[in-house]
Amino acid sequence: MWRHSITIIFIAALLVGCSPKISVRIDSIVDQMEPFGEKRYVLYSAVQGISVDDLYFREHSGYFREMLKQQGYLEVRDRENADVAIYFDYGISGGRVIHSTYTRPVYATVSGETIDVTETHTDASGKTTSKTTKSVFIPSRQYVVGMSTERKSYTVYTAHAVLEAKEIKQGDNTKDGPTLWRTVITTTSKLDDLRRLMPMLAAASAPYLGKNTRGMKTVDLRENDDRVLEMKTMR
Repeated sequence: MWRHSITIIFIAALLVGCSPKISVRIDSIVDQMEPFGEKRYVLYSAVQGISVDDLYFREHSGYFREMLKQQGYLEVRDRENADVAIYFDYGISGGRVIHSTYTRPVYATVSGETIDVTETHTDASGKTTSKTTKSVFIPSRQYVVGMSTERKSYTVYTAHAVLEAKEIKQGDNTKDGPTLWRTVITTTSKLDDLRRLMPMLAAASAPYLGKNTRGMKTVDLRENDDRVLEMKTMR
């Protein structure tokens, strides 16, 4: 039984190690001059050519809808019943190739060998009294004999999610009022799958959505982070 337990632990450790770690940057700002009233909102797509009924839009926005709900926001379908218009934008850039150069030492190994060492013994006057020869083993050792330069290339992608809340003026539902808050979430990594990245973006930004970060916040997390797993179950 204990062998099976060790195997399970080993596999779990491998899975953790394989899960890529990403850094998510959150920049959120709030208009302190505009007091918040009711939190009934209508959600719009800010992605050109993508409607709110698009399957991907519904999946990606679903994470943030749950977060807004936890903050007391109530989503409504009709603009005339809303106090806030929230625009959701998302996307991922085309790949950008990064070139890196590494310099590493080159070692030469000298194998171990046995040598004879002769010791000369003298008396107080300096006269040789005897000589002793013994064998001494010198272990193998390494020396730096030069430097090698390696060049590696890899592709990175920048994913983003942006939510912007605008006030809907009472009596004029035809156009938006001032911006109440705007939250920008970005990450640059080797992952090019937005469906894998979106719950990570949402989980990292959860404490800051619609809040004032007063500067850029950076959150590091993995795909199997508890916060990400919880975010996936919220939908």
